[in-house]
Amino acid sequence: MNKTIPLLLIIALFAAAAWYFFTAQPAAVHELPPPPIVPVTPVAEPPPPPTVDDDADDLTVYREPEPIPEPLPPLVESDPEVTQALAEIVGTDPLAKYLVKSQAISRMVATTDSLTSRQVPAPINPVRPASGVFQTDYEGENVVMSTENFSRYDGHVALIQETDTDALLALYHRYYPLFQQAWEENGGEGSFNQRLVEVIDHLLETPDVPGPVYLTKPEAVYLYAEPELESMTAGQKILVRMGSVNAAVVKEKLTEIKLRISNN
Repeated sequence: MNKTIPLLLIIALFAAAAWYFFTAQPAAVHELPPPPIVPVTPVAEPPPPPTVDDDADDLTVYREPEPIPEPLPPLVESDPEVTQALAEIVGTDPLAKYLVKSQAISRMVATTDSLTSRQVPAPINPVRPASGVFQTDYEGENVVMSTENFSRYDGHVALIQETDTDALLALYHRYYPLFQQAWEENGGEGSFNQRLVEVIDHLLETPDVPGPVYLTKPEAVYLYAEPELESMTAGQKILVRMGSVNAAVVKEKLTEIKLRISNN
C-alpha cells in the first residue's frame, strides 16, 4: 500500500470557502434594477437634539469609507502572505507542523485535482506526512490494517474540526484569483472551484469501512485485499486509512458545509 498522506486537510479547509464564494455571490451590477427614488417627507416635529453643551458643534454621523483591498502578490511570490494568513486562522504551530509552505497554492490545487486519481505524486503534496509508520496486525493467517494507524491522523482531523470556517471564507475569497491561475497553469480548464466541488462530492461517496481491512503484499507495498477497496481513488483510500471514526468526522464536516451554503 502506498504511503498516502492525509490530503483531506486542505480539502476541508477550503471547501467552505469554495461553496460560499461561488454559490452566494451577489448579482452583477448591470443586472440590478435602478434603486427607487423615495421622496423625502418633511418631519413635522424633528426629534430633540442630543444633550450637549450649548457651545458644542453640531454632531455629524461619520462613516469610515470601505477599505480598498491590498493588491494580490504574484503567484510565485505569494507564499509569505498566504502562509501568514493561514497562520492567523489555524495558528503558527499547527501550520508549521502540517503544511509545506513552499508553493502552497500551486500544491493545493494540484493535490486537489489528483485526489480522484489512483495516486497523488509526493512532490506536489502540500501537507506533511502523518507521524510514525504504517502498522499491520494478523487475524489468523490474514494480514489486516492495524487500528493503531488511525491515531496518526487525529491531529489532522482535529485541525479540520477546529478551524474557523468564516475566516477561511474570507481568505479563499481574497486569494481565489491565485488559485484559479495555478489551476490554469496546471492544465485545468474551467474554474478551479468547480473541480474542487467535484472532488468533495467524490470523497463524500466513499463507503464506510469499519474493518477489519484485509491487506496483501504481492511486492514491496501493501494493497487492499478486497478489489473494491483497491480500486478506489487516492482520496477515498485516505478516508479508509484514517479509520472509520476519523473519516466520519471529515465527511460530517464537508456535509455540514454544503448544507450551510445551500440553505443561504
